[in-house]
Amino acid sequence: MKEAILITGASGFIGRHLVRRLLKNNYRIICFDLVFENDFVNEFEGKLEMQTGNLMDVVFIKDLINVCSPNYVFHFAGSKSRTNLLSEFTSSNQINYLGTLNLFESLIACVDLKLVTILGTIEEYGHTRSPFKEDSNELPNSAYGLSKLSATKLAMIFYQQFNLPVVVMRPSIAYGPSQGEEMFIPALIKSLIRQQPFKMTEGNQLRDFLYIDDLTDALIQGISCTGLEGQIVNIASGTSYTIRDVAMQIAEITKSKEYLKLGELPYRKFEIMDYTVDVSKASTLLQWQAKTKLSYGLKKTILFYQKMLSDEA
Repeated sequence: MKEAILITGASGFIGRHLVRRLLKNNYRIICFDLVFENDFVNEFEGKLEMQTGNLMDVVFIKDLINVCSPNYVFHFAGSKSRTNLLSEFTSSNQINYLGTLNLFESLIACVDLKLVTILGTIEEYGHTRSPFKEDSNELPNSAYGLSKLSATKLAMIFYQQFNLPVVVMRPSIAYGPSQGEEMFIPALIKSLIRQQPFKMTEGNQLRDFLYIDDLTDALIQGISCTGLEGQIVNIASGTSYTIRDVAMQIAEITKSKEYLKLGELPYRKFEIMDYTVDVSKASTLLQWQAKTKLSYGLKKTILFYQKMLSDEA
């Protein structure tokens, strides 16, 4: 019998890339999301199972888990909003914390469950001094970071109190083909390809960018690893670049330097200037390290958007 993998938030950027990788192996794959766009259905229909529903619906989640009886779970579903409106603290907590709680409560009854991987974020560290290490004292400075940290703490409690085999993987800033335009790299690439001015800060913030293939490698590696339960693991390239440097590389590749408007936006209030990530734990526990150089990842990503925008024209 095939082992069953449940992926929540499967139609998102990371979920979709993971699904493509997992389909190359002999798994029963169940994808869960609020809604599946037509392109997702067209690509994967007949290759896996699709379930639509809401993490906040306790009865639905319990029924889903009973039907799926998963051996592995990848939990990506949640709010990804980066605004710091007061209302965001409520909505992010409801989705990222309470939704995760509903899932965990249903999973503790699964007898054949081997590993639950939940996706944290480097933003949980916030204003912690870098390099960020898994045992650092987290000081998130956003509603999103706080809600994800709450889910991380919940995961550790469920591991300790209910033996839920859960691991938290904290990726740095993932990027790659088909990512939404709400993120910096795709927004910049699409703007420059369209020859539209792109306003940004001076760009002195240090950030660790992780190519999507490297992230999915780490997620899949977790399936075959032992001793991950109850762990928090940073998943990052291990090398930080200034936002300015990344923007300049993209402008050079797209031959659109004149449309890059550095210094025309102020830094955000409480901007975190240094995201440097310690990845030694991932190397030890997962036997994993990022392989994709930033220059190569950017070129592949730019080629994707050039083709996409050309096809739309």
